[in-house]
Amino acid sequence: MAWGTFGASPGAPPNPGFAGASSREAGGIRRARRLAVLGTAAGLASGLGIQRRAAHAKMGPGGTGGGTGSDGQGKRPAVGAFTHAMAGAFAGGVSRVAVAPLDVVKIRMQVQVEPVLNGVAGGKYRGIVQCATTILKEEGARGLWAGTVPALFLWVPYTAIQFASLGEFRRRAREAGRDPTAPPWAFLGGAIAGASATVCTYPFDVMRTVLAAQGSPRVYHSLAQAATGIVRDRGVAGLYAGCGVTLIEIIPASAIQFGAYAALRNLATRGGVYGDDGEIESNRGGGGERKKMDEAGERRIDPATNAACGFGAGTVARLIIHPLDVVKKRFQVAGLARSLRYGERVAPAAYANFASAVGAILKKEGVAGFYKGLLPGVIKSAPASAITFAVYEATMVALSAMNAGER
Repeated sequence: MAWGTFGASPGAPPNPGFAGASSREAGGIRRARRLAVLGTAAGLASGLGIQRRAAHAKMGPGGTGGGTGSDGQGKRPAVGAFTHAMAGAFAGGVSRVAVAPLDVVKIRMQVQVEPVLNGVAGGKYRGIVQCATTILKEEGARGLWAGTVPALFLWVPYTAIQFASLGEFRRRAREAGRDPTAPPWAFLGGAIAGASATVCTYPFDVMRTVLAAQGSPRVYHSLAQAATGIVRDRGVAGLYAGCGVTLIEIIPASAIQFGAYAALRNLATRGGVYGDDGEIESNRGGGGERKKMDEAGERRIDPATNAACGFGAGTVARLIIHPLDVVKKRFQVAGLARSLRYGERVAPAAYANFASAVGAILKKEGVAGFYKGLLPGVIKSAPASAITFAVYEATMVALSAMNAGER
């Protein structure tokens, strides 16, 4: 894959922006946002209903349909990719709304060319608290949730695809006699899930970054305006600016996140082996103690432990991949004609490819430039990961209970 295709920011003239939207346009934008959020919620609700009906149909009138295994009895029906997708979509939506302010602060710091240090003149943003209070003062509370609608368009399908891919990978791994929660399979499954979700949803990531980074006055007033402006000024390739470096970032990041989560989860359950019926038999005491399992064939743990495992996994992943995230964000906003009061604009010419981007950051900002926004990134990623995994596991339990009630 050539960096000129997916890692480049084509050197087109910067977008002059919009002078402002009329009250009618503003009303239309607000209605579109409400419709987007309501449409997402309705889609999730409809999906849950479809999932319940499908599970009921598989079980048959007597509750012993084809989903019970080859002998028709005693086996738990396999959890389909659709169930994982619905749980992942809901988890992604909840997580994204909860951590949106920290994401905006992180992005503002990452795309600032000037130093992000307290007591250092030149940069508009000099720390997490100062950045957040500045946004509140200049843009209001709405500014801390800038880009949330495209973020939902990104994260709802992203986490749906991610968890669906991971669930399918784990199912096939078990069929092949492998333990998908143990290395190297846990890391491989995470890498595949992350890459699949990234390629499918990347344009929304670009639009989300642009809307969150632009500040005030706004260059774009809606998701549709951002998409149109990016395509007009940078071509369709602009919607995939930085995709190459993102894949380099997301493959190890997802591998580390899901691998670390699986390792921490296994540690929390203190090990065990799968029984013939999909339940777990404790390794302790040789008594074959049966443990309560979920429908994916893994031992259930309480929500607080799930959140703690996700918190640890998110922290480890963020610390490792943050420099690549900075490079990606610069690709995504290169050429954005935001107000000069936010500092120097990111010039497209300096971000023609991955090597030139790394060189530009090193030359002008030093090694510290790759760690701008690290603290808010960790503060955001750790709870975001905790919320995602906790909500996902809780949703899977709820779906399992709904399925059981239909049988």
